Amino acid sequence: MTAIFNERSVDVGGNHRIEPDHEGLSYHRWYNIPCADLLAATKQQLVVIPGDVSVEEACETLIKNGISSAPVWDKERSTFVGMFDYRDVVTYVLIGLSKNAPLDDSTPMELKELVKRARAHQPVPAKLAADISHKNPFYSVMEETPLLQVADLFSKGIHRVAVRDGELRGIISQSTVIQHLYNNLRLFPDVQQIFAKSLRELGLGSKSVVAVDAQTTVLEALKVMAKNEVSSLAVLNDSGGIVANLSMSDIKWVMRSFRFNLLWETCLHFVGFIDSEQGLMDGKDKLPVFDVLETSTLGYAVGKMVATRAHRVWVVERAAGPPVSVVTLTDVFRVITPADKMEEE
Repeated sequence: MTAIFNERSVDVGGNHRIEPDHEGLSYHRWYNIPCADLLAATKQQLVVIPGDVSVEEACETLIKNGISSAPVWDKERSTFVGMFDYRDVVTYVLIGLSKNAPLDDSTPMELKELVKRARAHQPVPAKLAADISHKNPFYSVMEETPLLQVADLFSKGIHRVAVRDGELRGIISQSTVIQHLYNNLRLFPDVQQIFAKSLRELGLGSKSVVAVDAQTTVLEALKVMAKNEVSSLAVLNDSGGIVANLSMSDIKWVMRSFRFNLLWETCLHFVGFIDSEQGLMDGKDKLPVFDVLETSTLGYAVGKMVATRAHRVWVVERAAGPPVSVVTLTDVFRVITPADKMEEE
């Protein structure tokens, strides 16, 4: 495991060189790490979606790059108009299939234009679809911004922020930070202490579960997610046990090659289709749905989320039992972000 620093790293004040494995440094308080340092560690390739490409092309960009979101650049206005993610794709699909979406004088012109084009089966530019779900606003911070400020946003439900220094430098997501903390846990004793506590001790896992029966159609499941403002739900068998996890990001399997007929298949059939497709693409089965017990440690739950690149784990009272709650990355940030430090800010 490696730290995010290199020989040229500096402290928050910008005037002190540090060694990455030296114990007791201020940067071992993970929330003091500047966003620029974390970006340097992830070595991400910045992906920007042109605002004039179609929603379908924008979705293909996400698929090809293996990402769930990207900023949209409007060339005419010379500005970023928002983030485009799979929630927006789902909202776009649901609008296109709806015949009675309410439109009145209070409806933004961009949304009216999107609805008009979608219903007429005309290409819809990505700049119109960016954040139509209203769940992925475009937040930006400077490179020198400490992770404390970013974590505070993440603890309030924001999933990602853009890092800028005049130009856009990259994107930091909830997953980016959590994965780094987990992979470098030995450097952050304060996080170690929290990760060692059980979900019950931390008061996590108290949320109600949004779930559907395995025989529910994919389209109805997407509607349930949109109505309940969640990005994922549990698919249950007749006994109430979890057989699969369905996420809004799974809409990519519908958009790929325009397999819209899949929307009317059952969730169970759809999940089987995804497993088959992923097996053909990478030669291995899809990772199983992960659940944890209320007595499981937060570190154990986070480890499962990191291993599956998931944003949540289901909490069960017993092995293979029905889900009783869910723990998300947002919940993780709520317990690891020091409130007293935010007050000092």
